[in-house]
Amino acid sequence: MADILTQLQTCLDQLATQFYATLCYLTTYHDHSPAIPPPNVPTAIPQLKKIPKNASPNTPGAQPASAQAQGQDQTPQQQQQQGDAAGPGAEEERRDLPPRPDSPNTFAQRQRELARDLIIKEQQIEYLISVLPGIGSSEAEQEARIRHLADELREAEKVRRRKRRQMKKLAEKVDGLLEAVSRGV
Repeated sequence: MADILTQLQTCLDQLATQFYATLCYLTTYHDHSPAIPPPNVPTAIPQLKKIPKNASPNTPGAQPASAQAQGQDQTPQQQQQQGDAAGPGAEEERRDLPPRPDSPNTFAQRQRELARDLIIKEQQIEYLISVLPGIGSSEAEQEARIRHLADELREAEKVRRRKRRQMKKLAEKVDGLLEAVSRGV
């Protein structure tokens, strides 16, 4: 298993990817209609006039919502029949156009799902940060712990060297016994 810092870096990379994917979805599948002004705020209307409409007249986003809803409620066979009726060049024209905006319900549902995914990833990052060693301890405490761990490491190295010498002695004894056995004691 990867250490905590590697997991944290992976989660941050995933969060950045999720942000990008969310923005791409929102800009691609929004209907780009202007916001509805709040009824009790008189200054909202002049601000809304400054918002440009992003959809041009030939894009699917510029179609009335009723026409979009009718197109989405059709079966694939009905859509194919409409495509055949439009002529052979209509298929190429449709490929050049951006995808149709999602219905308001679908768009809102996917927005909630994307937001939930971002929140979950952010909570994973917060958890990983909270379990990092040294969080909640002072610099002096961390230095003391490092000194203590260094002392433990030196002791473990001494034990390893001692065991290594014992292993060499035992290996020499085994070699001596094997020589004796091979000579036919």
